[in-house]
Amino acid sequence: MRVKDEVSALFPIKSGVPPGSVLGPLLCILFTSDLPQVPNVTIDTFADDIAILTSHTNVIRASSTLQEYLQILNRWLQKWKVKVNETKSSYLTFTLRNDPSQPIYLNEVEIPPAKTVKYLGLHLDTKLNWRVHRAKKRKQLDLRYRELYWLLGRTSPYQQ
Repeated sequence: MRVKDEVSALFPIKSGVPPGSVLGPLLCILFTSDLPQVPNVTIDTFADDIAILTSHTNVIRASSTLQEYLQILNRWLQKWKVKVNETKSSYLTFTLRNDPSQPIYLNEVEIPPAKTVKYLGLHLDTKLNWRVHRAKKRKQLDLRYRELYWLLGRTSPYQQ
């Protein structure tokens, strides 16, 4: 790059934008606006996180629908040269039954099943009973209270 008489050194740009950059969310919206859409699959995106939801009374059929969509998504990812970190991916089956779901693959890498996931600040578990979410939030509140105990506690100079 040249500014007046000064020339900066050249550096290769591999890809992406720095985490937390102002352009990150805008570029993500632009690049993912044409994500494949298919019946019986809902896609929720937030920044660079994607949640893919399928629903069926039969767990195997829901897993099969998800796997079919992931194959379509994988072709889209290859077309646009988008890399997915499969190690950060997981799937969760919401069911009251103990029916096992079939393995799920993305880019020929098995995605591990999870008992709980955190999405947009919510801790979701397989039964959707909010037990994990309440426990995590309670722990956060306890930590905050301990941090502020000097201000809120019985010996606080601000208590009357």
